[in-house]
Amino acid sequence: MVRTEEQQGRSSATCTRREVIDERSSTLFSPAQENVSLVTTEDEGDSPVLSLRDQVAAMKRVYEPATHEMLEALALDYSQRFNQTSENVGVYLKRMREHPEWLHVAAVDALVRTWFPDPGRRAARLGGGWVIKKYREYVEEQEEPPAEMVAWAGWMLNGGLSYNHLEWVLEVTAREGSATPDEGKRPLPHEVIIEVGWLQEFWAAGGAQGLERSGYLFVDLDGEFFTPQDYEQYRQAAVDEVLSAPYDPSDAQVMYEIQTYLVWAESQRLPAEEEQELLTDLPRPLVQWVRALGKRIDTDHYSIGVRLAPRSRRRVIEIREKPTFGQVWHLRNQQQILAWLDWYPHSAVVVPEQVREDVSL
Repeated sequence: MVRTEEQQGRSSATCTRREVIDERSSTLFSPAQENVSLVTTEDEGDSPVLSLRDQVAAMKRVYEPATHEMLEALALDYSQRFNQTSENVGVYLKRMREHPEWLHVAAVDALVRTWFPDPGRRAARLGGGWVIKKYREYVEEQEEPPAEMVAWAGWMLNGGLSYNHLEWVLEVTAREGSATPDEGKRPLPHEVIIEVGWLQEFWAAGGAQGLERSGYLFVDLDGEFFTPQDYEQYRQAAVDEVLSAPYDPSDAQVMYEIQTYLVWAESQRLPAEEEQELLTDLPRPLVQWVRALGKRIDTDHYSIGVRLAPRSRRRVIEIREKPTFGQVWHLRNQQQILAWLDWYPHSAVVVPEQVREDVSL
């Protein structure tokens, strides 16, 4: 239930943030160097609609299987994070044995209000005094938990995420999001984070720019968080990998991804004069490969040319079927060209005898 370090070999959200923020803000410092998070053990699935207080009460089940060592590790994180000392572990451990779910919401409350303070209040880091105060008010029902606090608390538990994840997301949202902290409007998780499962129309909707226009600052890919631009690069690399080798044209999902990507790529083209400048005086090996391919494949069936990959502006050889939209390949190096030529004799097209030349691209 308690995670005190990132899984080996898997990048964390705090690593991805280097693309967004050049330096780690000192306000995020805590003597706790490890990430501690709570992980739900069941799929929330089709749950009935619950009141905010009932939603928090349901969170308690996450803590039920916790050992003393697990709770103590989390209490240590609270103490170091909110009090900058290890001396308050007992204070938090006592509350965790009573109502861990409300302590969790109170901790989330302190972090959310740190980055999105109440109207008329200046931004300031809230500490342990605020956490314990809100804990008492929530437990004694002096105050109902705000919807945004419950939403972020549930988001953490459902994703098995640490308070470090939450602080990073809140900091980036406060700095770059559409909701400004002094307006009193606090974002909800679904307003700034989109799960990758909703991005089937990613290219058709404009790629990273489409996400940013919709207000999204993060893409959640199985618990790893990407900025829209980072995710666009990740997804573009995946499409480039498909385009560099023979693929199955009967796979409707793959073909749709390629088609929408190519349409998006056209929208990213440079002005004609700039593009023409980059496509003149091509490197000699590249010209040799284009000519060699022209001699070895059926040019009545395929067209061969050189184009610029979007964003990177890297020159690639484009082979495209002529009769219909058909298949398209982008070959970036000699290895990909030779792999494509290995496949070509087994395609439906009858080809002339092929002789390879040792030419490096």
